Amino acid sequence: MPKFVLLLRDTGTYPKDSAEEIQKIVQRYRDWSQKVQTLAGNKLKDREGRVMKRGSVTDGPYVESKEVIGGFQLIEARDYDEAVRKSGDHPHLQFGTIEIRQVDEM
Repeated sequence: MPKFVLLLRDTGTYPKDSAEEIQKIVQRYRDWSQKVQTLAGNKLKDREGRVMKRGSVTDGPYVESKEVIGGFQLIEARDYDEAVRKSGDHPHLQFGTIEIRQVDEM
């Protein structure tokens, strides 16, 4: 079955919730991942990274967009329509957008 990467984009500005509220949010992500049987995924560290171009490496991830990739998940689905249906109740939609890309098995 084809694999799809969910690129979780956000502005990097989450609400200033209490530790208890943050744990509830994290649990919602875990519950969703179990329901969809996520193959892999993780949150990326905020405000860290490197951007590579031919001949240079700079600190990053600073992009000219208002959204950056804050995490990713890998799921299986028959096609884009099924991947969209599976992701329709993803808890991340409360904080940002999800870009869905099919993995090209080379």
